[in-house]
Amino acid sequence: MTRQPKSPPAGVRRRLLSAALYVAGVFGAGLAAGGPALAENGEISLELNEASTVGTACQATLVAHNGFAKALSDFGLDIVVFDDAGGVSDMSALSLGALPAGKTRVLRFNIAKRGCDKVSAVLVNDVRSCKGEGVDPASCLSSLKTSSRIDISLGL
Repeated sequence: MTRQPKSPPAGVRRRLLSAALYVAGVFGAGLAAGGPALAENGEISLELNEASTVGTACQATLVAHNGFAKALSDFGLDIVVFDDAGGVSDMSALSLGALPAGKTRVLRFNIAKRGCDKVSAVLVNDVRSCKGEGVDPASCLSSLKTSSRIDISLGL
């Protein structure tokens, strides 16, 4: 005869089940959001919304949204602009300034020293500045999501 192990009383089983569900929920939420740092901070979205030639320069309109739980006191990017043949034509440092938590901001920058019809793509080469209380600067690049509404692509 094999003896079955004695199960814990009903009250203890409920507490153990509640604790297991709580732990699974905490770890599951962190994994679904990309890990604990991202679950806290969210993401920064950057959209290339419009571009027009002004004089001899290509001026781009960017829409930035801080989805972080914390405000950024300073946010800046290094970008690379590719010409219509796919070659690197310009490199720039853009300062988007302060981005409050949950805030969307629209900004214009001259991104190339040529007309926009000669620009094929913009690459975010790096995050040059990402400062804010409780913000991990290393997570800013991995939390950046890019998109474009126009024929000029914006990517990482």
